[in-house]
Amino acid sequence: MAIKSADQITIIDLTDAYSVMLSADSIAFNGGIDTLGTTQSVTINIFAFRGTEKRSPSVLSSDITCPTNVSASVGTLTNQVLPITLTFAAALSSAGKVTINVTVDDVTIQKEFSFAIAFKGEKGDTGDGAIWYSGTAITGTSTTAKAFSSSGITAAKVGDMYLNTSTSYTYRCTVAGAPAVAKWAYTGSLKGATGDGAVWYTGTGITDESTTAAIYSGSGVSNAKIGDMYLNTETSNTYRCTVAGAASAAKWVYAGNIKGEQGDAAITMSITSSAGTIFKNTSIATTLTAHVYMAGQEVSDVSTLGTIKWYKDGGQTAVHTGATLSISAGDVTNKAVYVAQLESA
Repeated sequence: MAIKSADQITIIDLTDAYSVMLSADSIAFNGGIDTLGTTQSVTINIFAFRGTEKRSPSVLSSDITCPTNVSASVGTLTNQVLPITLTFAAALSSAGKVTINVTVDDVTIQKEFSFAIAFKGEKGDTGDGAIWYSGTAITGTSTTAKAFSSSGITAAKVGDMYLNTSTSYTYRCTVAGAPAVAKWAYTGSLKGATGDGAVWYTGTGITDESTTAAIYSGSGVSNAKIGDMYLNTETSNTYRCTVAGAASAAKWVYAGNIKGEQGDAAITMSITSSAGTIFKNTSIATTLTAHVYMAGQEVSDVSTLGTIKWYKDGGQTAVHTGATLSISAGDVTNKAVYVAQLESA
């Protein structure tokens, strides 16, 4: 069993009817590949009640526990609302929580603010990390590398490739740099050696990833031959012609993609409660829902990733399986901590 993501929530049953609420109790940032990338801040407001009577919450800096690379500052109480600003450093590299002990009159209630980072998937390698470019600015058949200042490639790397879409000639970068510095050498042609050889076409008219050959009337290829190839310059998908003819008759089948595979997207989880987290005199009636996010977007079918299991008060045996958990009177004595985990099979 592997835990892909987890979150927790605390349900409190008070007999004196004090309650504390945060204007937001979680956030998911869009980060870089392995860190947050840029320093970001969020301000949350704290509200306190005794029954339905609004009260003034109190929080000292020492009442807030922050993980590494997270800091907090307490604002000025205004109209019985207390703001707290949390700052997340660019070096932050993992999800976590900030614990806030809020005092209302002589009662202290602990609140937690959870945060997660939706990391970017690492760009997959294509060979040695080379990038394919296309255009008509790099020309000739010289195997002696030279610069092409009009190439339009602002930061070429050694090993990058270039396809001249007019001649079907290919070139390899041997010296990195800007257009005036980078050097390119002819490596060959994608055209067949004879007039009947395969031809490479480029554009965006042939799409999809179906392995069943289909007609693409908008391909722009007026006389395709069997074996001709087509590169979609937007998706980097490639296609092979299986039935010759005009655009309205020729058939093409998906052959592959020249880009490397994208790395796995970050998976995060956040728990919400339909009726809050603090109740009076065992009048608990709420539904907890675990929301799963991949790369910052909520996943509608979690079963494709694993199974959500719920645990109570640090127990090792799941008390429930599924995205939602109903809590009622008798389930909580004073306080209970529920943890939801997305577990693989």
